[in-house]
Amino acid sequence: MRRARLRYHASIMKAFPSGNLRQMVRHPNGRRPGTILLAALALLAMAGCGGRRYEPSQAGPPYPEALGQGSVITVQVFRDGGDLILVNASPQSFEELDVWVNRRYLLQLDRLAAGETRRVWFGDFFDQWGETPVAGGFFRTEAPTPSVLVQLQIDETSPLLGTVSIPDENRF
Repeated sequence: MRRARLRYHASIMKAFPSGNLRQMVRHPNGRRPGTILLAALALLAMAGCGGRRYEPSQAGPPYPEALGQGSVITVQVFRDGGDLILVNASPQSFEELDVWVNRRYLLQLDRLAAGETRRVWFGDFFDQWGETPVAGGFFRTEAPTPSVLVQLQIDETSPLLGTVSIPDENRF
């Protein structure tokens, strides 16, 4: 009996010449506990770093191509991290308006008063399929969507109003 144990021990030593028997230690279900923990943490991290939001219930109308763009008004638009800042430098107030970004994403605002500065989260914009732009921020997984063209729609028949979109400094 003793001789069998010695042969078994010798075969283990041949399999692991460094003498590290720790590699043989396994959980009762056959897996290493550290591997399961690492896989669970990786899965959790990937779930937390999801890409764009996709919510079909938030899908809006398609971009109104037929309206075209009329005049450019003195409303300036900036990006600040994940926010879009609208500065209405005009003497005109707007009620029940739609803000279109890049001819794709839409946000409906109740009011933009004369002289008002409004900060909205870029992730609140949705396209006709219910997808949002990449807002930005530290934990983003893609490059933020630039706000190149920002237009205001004040009703269903008037041409869109162009704004002055100030690009991000890091874009150049």
